[in-house]
Amino acid sequence: MLLMKFFSGPLTFIALYLAPYEGLSSEGRIVLAIFGWMITWWMAQPVPWGVAALLPLVLFPGFGLMTIGRTVGLYGQNVFFWLLGTVLLGYAIQRHGLAKRFALWFLSRRVIGGNTYRLIFAFMLSTSICSMFISDAASVAMMMPVGISLVAYVRTVGGISPSQKTNLGTFMSLACLYGAVAGGTATLVGTPYNVLSVGLLQTLIGQDLGFFDWMKVGVPVWITSLGMFYLVLCLFLRPEVPHLPGGAEFIQQERKKLGPLSSAERATLFVFVSMVTLFILPALISLTLGGEHTLTKWARVALSIYVVPPAIVLLMFCTPVNWRKSEFLLTWREVTEHAPWNIMLMCASAVGVSVALVEFGFVTFAEGLIAGLGLGPYSLPFVTALLVAVGANMVTASAVTALFGTILTPAAQLIGLNPVSMAILIPQMATGIMLPWSGPAVAIAFASGDAELKDMIRIGAVATALLAILVPGIHTLLAPYL
Repeated sequence: MLLMKFFSGPLTFIALYLAPYEGLSSEGRIVLAIFGWMITWWMAQPVPWGVAALLPLVLFPGFGLMTIGRTVGLYGQNVFFWLLGTVLLGYAIQRHGLAKRFALWFLSRRVIGGNTYRLIFAFMLSTSICSMFISDAASVAMMMPVGISLVAYVRTVGGISPSQKTNLGTFMSLACLYGAVAGGTATLVGTPYNVLSVGLLQTLIGQDLGFFDWMKVGVPVWITSLGMFYLVLCLFLRPEVPHLPGGAEFIQQERKKLGPLSSAERATLFVFVSMVTLFILPALISLTLGGEHTLTKWARVALSIYVVPPAIVLLMFCTPVNWRKSEFLLTWREVTEHAPWNIMLMCASAVGVSVALVEFGFVTFAEGLIAGLGLGPYSLPFVTALLVAVGANMVTASAVTALFGTILTPAAQLIGLNPVSMAILIPQMATGIMLPWSGPAVAIAFASGDAELKDMIRIGAVATALLAILVPGIHTLLAPYL
């Protein structure tokens, strides 16, 4: 099996290189074949993602496409340090318990009380809000123990055997997963592959996308998808206990166990507020002073969305947790252990290869290919949503985003669809929720919760189909305003 996975990459290269193309240069054909090899290995995973991402370093000079110096330069993408900063801040928020504290505070609101449906929706909403700022996998890993505790409490007060499967347990597991997925669509930092798509947009179209620009469509998609997910779960899974006796008290007890804010939590909160402030500051300056003011122009460059995450990494290294012991919020050991090196290399290489594809004429070729299919600005979003949704349930979200983003973002511009809309749509739909192997978030939800495979597939299929209608529908309405 491993041998088959290993040779799948070279065979993909040969197939793509020998395929008949019209209007693509020989260099573009080779780059496309190498990209296909990389994506195939990212899917089959005979080697780690980061190792597959290094293929251009050998193959580009080997085929005479570029010198090794120019090839190495392709890896110097903004997305690399963006991911480093946002993921490490998410790690700090999770590690020091700040996100869990917020979630329990939210769940303890009086309006929720002991009503099971309100409690589950609040749990889903709090997971979703956390997922706006840390990865969906981290949100599920952090919130799933809270959900498991609630289910265990219900089993105790309801006299349900620990070995008995319950609708409530399945509901809670999938609510955690779906809430994290919905939250990841709302902001640029919601998932690692959001910024991969933004990097492709900048490379292929030459257009930047700001933090608030994403939220113009991200927030409507988040609200709509969260409501849809909740209604689907209510339709398929009716909890055995509609009201939890003592449920509010249980949440309050869990919250009290956390105690007062620790110095680490206060330091993490300071860094998080600093990141949000730096993200929104250029927009606030522009609204106050106007788009042509000198300070506004400076802020756009000095505080661009790609500058903020590296600045946050520096701030975490300099923010003390304990002065006496010289302890800071982040240590280099934590960076080496928790930085997503695989994903960082994969995303940087995908954007880098897209630079080579642009140079050797692939964009023009792809535009002609899409134009030949007869798709227009109203049909392309729906076709894209379906293709990406199916692909994301089979392979990694990052690989699907890289593949479809490279082809469809420039094609959207050709047929009159705002390419910014396409760059946001693709990662929003790259959310596999049907199969446990679709990604880390769904794997954690399946392994930690009570959801059975048949429930995950049948409910996930309905939710994915509805998502493939709702998301492109929202983009069709909002694309002209992005």
